[in-house]
Amino acid sequence: MEVARTAIDSQLTALVGVATEPSGLSTFARYRWQAKQAVRLWLTCLSERDPALCLVCEHVEDVVVVSKERFRFIQLKTRDRGSWSAAAMCDRGLDSLVRSYSAARTHGIHERSTFELWVEGPLSDNKVTTGFAAAPATAGPEIRRKIVAHGLGRGQLADFLARLEIHAGQPSTAHIDAKAIRELGALWPLAQVELEQIYGRLLDAAEAAQAGEQMPGAIQGHLAAAADHLGHDLPQPGEPSAGLIEPIREQILSHHMLLSLTPPLRRESDHSLLQRIKAGTTASLLELKLIRAGASPETIAQAQNLRTTMELRRQLQLASVDSAVDRLDQLAQRMLTMAEATSRRISMAAAASPVLGMRSGEAIVAELMSRPSDLAQCDRDDLFDRDAEQLFGYLCHLSDECRFGWGVAG
Repeated sequence: MEVARTAIDSQLTALVGVATEPSGLSTFARYRWQAKQAVRLWLTCLSERDPALCLVCEHVEDVVVVSKERFRFIQLKTRDRGSWSAAAMCDRGLDSLVRSYSAARTHGIHERSTFELWVEGPLSDNKVTTGFAAAPATAGPEIRRKIVAHGLGRGQLADFLARLEIHAGQPSTAHIDAKAIRELGALWPLAQVELEQIYGRLLDAAEAAQAGEQMPGAIQGHLAAAADHLGHDLPQPGEPSAGLIEPIREQILSHHMLLSLTPPLRRESDHSLLQRIKAGTTASLLELKLIRAGASPETIAQAQNLRTTMELRRQLQLASVDSAVDRLDQLAQRMLTMAEATSRRISMAAAASPVLGMRSGEAIVAELMSRPSDLAQCDRDDLFDRDAEQLFGYLCHLSDECRFGWGVAG
């Protein structure tokens, strides 16, 4: 964590001094599409390889993606109709990237930067355009002349083109919401309504950052609640670099902010889930584990209800039977043996069905609840009268004790 803080402090300090035009902040109302693209880019903070540290919105470029070793200056362009030609890109988009390149060069960060043009819709199919988009460094004389006309020195042209990337085919204004929600669904296999709620939170935060405004109150509440267990990945008031990034603080979307506004990922550890609880989340450990394992809201509610019903019987056993502790422990061993065997079967079946692997919690619950006799056989001492629902509730209790992860290693 300290390494990440050092990296983000260093990178943001380098970026903040790069000259920028404030016009993007005042015209954001016309570019809600850009905020939705920012949400999609923000998710790269969750990448396992070279994750982004943060995004900075409307500073130098529409979005700057900041990672440990580099900067990605991204210009986002919409188009009402038709395709993008090389000439159109030179007129709308590359002019801004030339200015960004010049500013980055002035501050000595261009050598660890890329300059990217993301355009809504398709490219023209003429060879000049497709060739330029695939390999900007091979641009012909006419394109080079247009780029130089934007104020780029001829001696810098080759370096700029080597760092230029064209990303066409970006989702249209009409379809970008569906695209973003599908991407969220790949990370968190939840119900549509839950994915829409997550997307709404992230979009609210991205719009505030694009506008350079304070986060909405609900977003601030999520961030404050998570701060105790996540810590801060941005310099706080009183720290040496805090003053340096103050001009762009409201425009930053950081990794920790993303974690604060989203459910746990499958790879999130039990320790991390416990830290979420410590920080004040209202969700129980059972609920967080089932969310992590892709269970539906209905399944989670069922598990919580059965656990609550079981708990009364468990407490009565502990209060009235001298050997209850030992017997419950023996029952736990039998329950866990059966549950882990079920989990392994689901895991093996997931090789043929990736969706099953993403929703192991849902599959394990369904499998166990469909086999009441197997659950009943575990209760040799009739602690729960061989009631399958109460025995399932006891397994949920064991999950709360970090003894069962619903198909996800803790």
